[in-house]
Amino acid sequence: MYSQQIFTVVDRWFAARFPESAFVNKTYAVRLLPGLPRYGLNLQRLCFRTAYVATTTALAVVFPYFNEVLGLLGALTFWPLVIYLPVQMYCVQRRVRAWTPTWVALQAFNVVCFAVGTFAFVGCVEGVVKKRLG
Repeated sequence: MYSQQIFTVVDRWFAARFPESAFVNKTYAVRLLPGLPRYGLNLQRLCFRTAYVATTTALAVVFPYFNEVLGLLGALTFWPLVIYLPVQMYCVQRRVRAWTPTWVALQAFNVVCFAVGTFAFVGCVEGVVKKRLG
């Protein structure tokens, strides 16, 4: 999910850099299974995303405590990006007033998710330290 922004930036960069390239800009309609709608396949996207996943996998194999570091990064970014900002945006867009039952429920959800994220962060730090020392 967090890699989608990287994919978007790379797709736009390639499209701007190579505007005449069919490899970059052409989408092929591929039918995966009978009865399903056609899937739009772009060769540049397929190649870049495959290389991205292969590189990440190779890095995970080479780096012995890669999972713990990814967990640490995930624990740091989970609450603000997935919980706090969407809840605050919802409250602003829907004009949820403070201390209404909806506001209290959303803030309680926010606090619970912050606590879970904090415990996950502490557990990931412990995992990184354990792997590094042991």
